[in-house]
Amino acid sequence: MSVIFSDTGCDVLKDFKEKYDIKEIFMPFSVDGTDYDSDGQISLKDFYAKMRSGSKVSTSSLNPQLYIEIFEPYLKEGKDIIYVHFSGQMSGTWAQLDVAVKELTEKYPERKFDIIDSQNISLGGGLLAIEVAKRNKDGMPHKELVNWANQNKNQFSVYFYVDDLKYLKNGGRISTATAVVGTLLKIKPVIHCASSGLLKVVGKPMGTKKAMTELVSYVKKYGKELENHPFFILHADAEEQAEQLKNFVLEEIGPNIKIYLGNVGTTVGTHCGPGTVAVFFHGPQLVIE
Repeated sequence: MSVIFSDTGCDVLKDFKEKYDIKEIFMPFSVDGTDYDSDGQISLKDFYAKMRSGSKVSTSSLNPQLYIEIFEPYLKEGKDIIYVHFSGQMSGTWAQLDVAVKELTEKYPERKFDIIDSQNISLGGGLLAIEVAKRNKDGMPHKELVNWANQNKNQFSVYFYVDDLKYLKNGGRISTATAVVGTLLKIKPVIHCASSGLLKVVGKPMGTKKAMTELVSYVKKYGKELENHPFFILHADAEEQAEQLKNFVLEEIGPNIKIYLGNVGTTVGTHCGPGTVAVFFHGPQLVIE
């Protein structure tokens, strides 16, 4: 079997990481100048509370040497690696990762080492990692796993709304004027990670209830074989809204969907902000220019 890696930008839930033996790479971040480089150094509750209180948060890239330290022990043991990464279009770490991969493949030419750009964010990429890891456990050969991942990576969708537009503004996703007007009108933009790997605003409902309705409308329209695939709702310190959305999905689409609830982690949460709620399901990413 190959060793399957993902990262905190893919938000794979703990139970799934353990069940399918997915190794997770922690993407570092900082809060008011304090750096964090591993789990447990700050709780998600405290992280989002700091964001709400106005703390300055940011993410940072791993350098090539850190990537080498993560991957090399497995290559030394004679194991092959597949790393399912969150969208390269929204990551500043690809250049550093590329340096590390080139060095390691030259040092271990007999090993297979493949990086899969999921072209997705959060559990949109995480769903791909889970499906690859499932097939890995079932014995699918490395080359077939890579081919399957590249052929199917656009079959996992994420739609989400944000509670406060300032975090998208800070990340350069929307203009200051748009953020100000949107906040005044209580707009909760619905955002989709398109097949390009970039975020696209697909709706501008006013208020949380309408935003949830719009999320469910996309699930209805684009969801495929929902009863046969795990369905996730993640939230950034918005548990009550996530529970409401879960009940809404079950009412509108059917009671036989298996829905898992979880948290948006620090990597994605830094950019979408507290109050974000997202749905993740089996269904095609849209082609949006």
